[in-house]
Amino acid sequence: MNVLLINPSQEQLYGKFVVPEHPPIGLGYVGAMLERYGHRVTIVDIDADKITPDILLRRVVSEGIGLVGIMALTPTFNSALKTARLVKQGSGARVVFGGIHPTLMPEECLKHDEVDFVVMGEGEYTTVELVAALEEGRDPGSVRGLGFKRKGEMVINEARPFIDDLDEIPFPAIHLFSNTRYTYPDALESPTFPIITSRGCPGMCTYCSTRSIFTRRFRARGAKNIVDEVERLIKDYGAREIHIWDDNFVTIRKRVFEVRDEIKRRGISVRFAFPNGIRADFLNREVLMAMKDMGTYSIGLGIESGDEEVLRRVKKQISLDKVRETVKITKELGIETWGFFMLGLAGDTEETVKKTIDFAIELDTDIAKFHVLKPYPGTEIFEEFLNSGLIDDLDFSRYGIHTSPVHHLEGLSAEDITRLQNVAYKRFYFRPVKLIKQILRLTSFTRIRLNVVVALSLIRKVLGGKE
Repeated sequence: MNVLLINPSQEQLYGKFVVPEHPPIGLGYVGAMLERYGHRVTIVDIDADKITPDILLRRVVSEGIGLVGIMALTPTFNSALKTARLVKQGSGARVVFGGIHPTLMPEECLKHDEVDFVVMGEGEYTTVELVAALEEGRDPGSVRGLGFKRKGEMVINEARPFIDDLDEIPFPAIHLFSNTRYTYPDALESPTFPIITSRGCPGMCTYCSTRSIFTRRFRARGAKNIVDEVERLIKDYGAREIHIWDDNFVTIRKRVFEVRDEIKRRGISVRFAFPNGIRADFLNREVLMAMKDMGTYSIGLGIESGDEEVLRRVKKQISLDKVRETVKITKELGIETWGFFMLGLAGDTEETVKKTIDFAIELDTDIAKFHVLKPYPGTEIFEEFLNSGLIDDLDFSRYGIHTSPVHHLEGLSAEDITRLQNVAYKRFYFRPVKLIKQILRLTSFTRIRLNVVVALSLIRKVLGGKE
């Protein structure tokens, strides 16, 4: 079967940052699995490929596409529906939604005429079995992890068990991405490529949707398998930098040393960065030294708040002193640090947010990101806020990471949260010493190019303009 996999426009997710940060690796995994079973696969990333609706529809018709798979995140759900509507009106292709939103809200997706099927959870084997059922004209009722409509009635099949051995999955089909010009925030080298080496996180954070999909069970690829992919990216695509997008790469410390040893054994020289963040409490000097030794130059840390009580409320289960210790060691080892902070968490007040800003300035990480909380459906904090009447907007297209707040708190309005976010950026970056340090960080043309757009957007934002 000819299958088209689509990453819909992510304008709602990134605001003006409409060029995605990295290719949709989830689609790459599904595409690779379909190819393994002999199917012809095409991947389209709407924003990166700059595909217009007319061109997209012509491709669906001219290439004889039988199934269109669309990735649907919560903030891109409406965009995914718009794409599905275009496909259904102009062709006879079937449409399947996959990703976090259909996993958490399958009935919400299936109620739309444009959606024929939904894949819940990991999609590699579910999609392959769905295609087989369609080719053979079988009812898909036996395909685990699938939802569909039978004679107008919604059917939600048995859940699919997690894939125990992640090493059995083929590497993402990078060759199916026609455009490699992604932004890769703050990268030093080009070309840069992303990899994912594990699924799941043992954390209990109330704002995170990872455990709603993968639970708290942590499954990891082996060191040899990981380094095989790294080596492939270097040899086949000329990779000079690798970004690891795990939820928490260091959950199993022993594996970090195994990856380091395998990289050293093969004589591989490539830069590594961890832009998705790592839990500071899983890091110590030995682990950080191993990461440095394997080529790591930049690490993001999920810090979230500078108030211990707020951290307790959101079940972050980490102390500020541990964060201080980790940042100190990271700096001593010469590894760049990103600090990720979240404003508008449960229990936040004007005072606690100012403590978070003060803590960020005290830590003085190389980069600080002050994101406004988005209470995603399926998370514990969404239910808490919904039941307390704190959510102001259920239009999920407004749940992007760069959009305005969709909730308020007892002591903070949505406008207060936005105001404090601007204060945070002003206080952190508009310091003479920090401005000089930011200029000194621009040590490659790649980094200069990537930071100019971000810097201009930040200036517009904190000075009262629009992103």
